Amino acid sequence: MEMDALAERLPADLEPARAPYRIPFRYGRLAFVCGPLTEAQWDCLRAFVQRAKREDLRLRFGYPLAFDDEFTLRRVFGLKAGGEMIWSLDENGAVAGIAHSVMTSPREAEIALIVRSDLKGFGIGEFLLRTVMARAARQGLKTLIASILRDNRPMLRLAMKVGCVMRHAYAETVEIAFNLSNVKA
Repeated sequence: MEMDALAERLPADLEPARAPYRIPFRYGRLAFVCGPLTEAQWDCLRAFVQRAKREDLRLRFGYPLAFDDEFTLRRVFGLKAGGEMIWSLDENGAVAGIAHSVMTSPREAEIALIVRSDLKGFGIGEFLLRTVMARAARQGLKTLIASILRDNRPMLRLAMKVGCVMRHAYAETVEIAFNLSNVKA
C-alpha cells in the first residue's frame, strides 16, 4: 500500500478512543532509567510483563514473545549505550507504562511505548510520549522516530493526536516521525 493511501485512510479509521469509566489514574510519578538495570529494576519489569496481555506485548514488539525465560526479558528490555527508559509508576510504585528511547544519530532517537494492559485508557501513553518529546527537545534532538504495526490502532491514534508525520509504510508497519522543533523543552 502506498504511503499516501495509508495517510488518507488512517484519520477516518482512527477515531478517538473512549476512556473507560473509572477513577482517573494519577500518572505523575516517573522513574528515569539509564545504564545497566539493577536487579530490583529487573523485578519491576518482570512484574510489568506478567500484568501485560500477550496481544499488547505483540503490538509493542512486533511479534508474540514468551517472557517465560530470563534471556528474552533481558534481550528486549536491556538498555544499550545511548538508550534510556522512562517509567510511569502507579500509586504503589509498580510500572504502569514504559517509554524506551535509543539514540540513532546525534539529532534523532527511536522510541517505543507500552502501557500495562489493565491501565489503558487513562492517558498514560500520551503522558509518556509528551515527556519523552520534551526531554528529547531539551537534549537538542530534532526528531523522534517510531515503527508501529498497522494493526496497533491505539498507538497510531496517539501518534496522530500528538502530531506525527508518516515517513514510510511497509508491509505490516508504519514508520512515523515526531518533529521536536515546536516542542517546549
